[in-house]
Amino acid sequence: MKPQRHRLVNRVLAGATVAVLAAVGLVLLLDDDQPPQTSPAQETGVPQAQCGQPATGYADQPFSPDVARDVAGVHAAACAGDYDALIEFVRTGPAPPPGLSAAEIVDSWRREDPAGVKLRAVAAVLEQPGHGSQGGLTFCDPNTGEVSFSRGTLDIPPGLSAITYPRQGQPLECVKHP
Repeated sequence: MKPQRHRLVNRVLAGATVAVLAAVGLVLLLDDDQPPQTSPAQETGVPQAQCGQPATGYADQPFSPDVARDVAGVHAAACAGDYDALIEFVRTGPAPPPGLSAAEIVDSWRREDPAGVKLRAVAAVLEQPGHGSQGGLTFCDPNTGEVSFSRGTLDIPPGLSAITYPRQGQPLECVKHP
């Protein structure tokens, strides 16, 4: 009688093991069907960057409050992968491209770089000290890019005026003004 009881116990244990494994497999299968959780930046296809702090001054002095606000705002938008947040910082005027609004300029950047690689470059460049000149403020890393803020004119307020990236592996020439 003892061997029959062992066979019965073995069968019950084998059945329970199969049931547990089937349940685990079912849970894993159903879990794969769930869409991954995404952030707003990921919904647009632009991943959020791991960012440091934006620069707060030139090599030898701090930025004015207005310049610091613009630099921090562009840096935050770039880190978040948020092209639309850049619109308020872009300044347009008679310089090329003539006739384009800030929204159209930013939209062209988005079409050119939907993955946001260049936004991450902008964020990284803005974490280095800026260099001032008569025309405004420039941040530059030869291998990453250049971000320029204009001083503005009588009819165009100061703000983000240009973003340039290295082309075909050729580093940029960063001119550092004293």
